[in-house]
Amino acid sequence: MIAKDYHIHSEFSGDSSQNLEELIEHCIQLGLKEIAITDHAEYGIQNLPESFILPFPKYVETIQEYQEKYSKQIQIRLGVEVGMYSPVVSYFEKNIRTYPFDFVIASNHSLEGQDIAFSDILQEKTKQEAQALYFESLLENIRKFSDFSVVGHLDFITRYGGAKFRGVNLKENWDCIQSILTHLVQNGKGIEINTSGFRYREERFYPLPEIIKEYLRLRGEIITVGSDAHIKGHVAMDFKRVEDFLRNIDYPYLASFEKQKAKIEKI
Repeated sequence: MIAKDYHIHSEFSGDSSQNLEELIEHCIQLGLKEIAITDHAEYGIQNLPESFILPFPKYVETIQEYQEKYSKQIQIRLGVEVGMYSPVVSYFEKNIRTYPFDFVIASNHSLEGQDIAFSDILQEKTKQEAQALYFESLLENIRKFSDFSVVGHLDFITRYGGAKFRGVNLKENWDCIQSILTHLVQNGKGIEINTSGFRYREERFYPLPEIIKEYLRLRGEIITVGSDAHIKGHVAMDFKRVEDFLRNIDYPYLASFEKQKAKIEKI
């Protein structure tokens, strides 16, 4: 059983109203042993509500209070999901280095400075144009921003834009995807298996199995699993699918983090 969820959002995220303490207590009831609270930190992106700008001091203070309060019941990791955007890398570097984060997800939520979910940027492009731009942007961002643990939902671009944007064009984008994975492996970075695709009618996790297998073929070792829950009812959803997949490919291991140091453990 996978007893850790490393991608969970609360009321500190602009797209969640989930009370944080209720969320933690629900995780305990589920029998989870370890969680990472990873609320959104976005900055400098057009068309994005100000609620996505994370109040770092209050956020860190609140999680630290709950770490102490629930220390005998569950391991709570101080995490954050950074919406990478190369023009404001210094903003994220400053905050990540100021506070004692255990775990940092680096995600690509925007194209050309516009948030994918809150703009019409995809409608201006073909499926392949959007996907090529997305993967190229992701590669550029991880080359400029290094203060992270794993890349989040690496190929989730298919979540948005409607039916015509579903399905990753692996053949057309494979060279860029390989460059992304090679950079991650060479720099000791990981990927997450994000189960939210099953909730978005894609019937898959992010990224595709082919991408996960390629990361492992390149000798990557750091894999976390996250539900990307924004309400407590989605915590740890579809984790059995991840466990079965990892066992089937003979890599039954997941990483956990403390002070941004990875520890790889057998499921």
